[in-house]
Amino acid sequence: MKPAGWFGLVIILSALGFGAKSFVTNLTPYVTFTAARAATSQVQVMGALDKASVRERGPQLAFTIISPEGDRLPVRFTAAKPANFVMATQVTAIGKFDGRTFQADNLLVKCPTKYQGTETKARAYGARGGA
Repeated sequence: MKPAGWFGLVIILSALGFGAKSFVTNLTPYVTFTAARAATSQVQVMGALDKASVRERGPQLAFTIISPEGDRLPVRFTAAKPANFVMATQVTAIGKFDGRTFQADNLLVKCPTKYQGTETKARAYGARGGA
């Protein structure tokens, strides 16, 4: 193989290696509340929104999410509140635990009205035996 071919192969392999490393380091795993409290890197936690705990002070949003096991995790978010946060039933918070609260860099919210039509259709088809 000519030197230019070897050089091209090295460039391609380097780009693939760099891309793979970047992909792996940017993955943010879903973890339990207990694992989130112990994590040293950014993680994702998901839970039901405790609507009674929601507090807004200026640009800061504080609330609690509840795991299926009943564990509670206080969350603080300082960016713009998602538009559909008021209707949210489930919240996924992406960030790190600081020793007292989970500092979220990003929030993903699930609203029941967005999926309501899908559930109705699924029940209707299931009741007729699949149409």
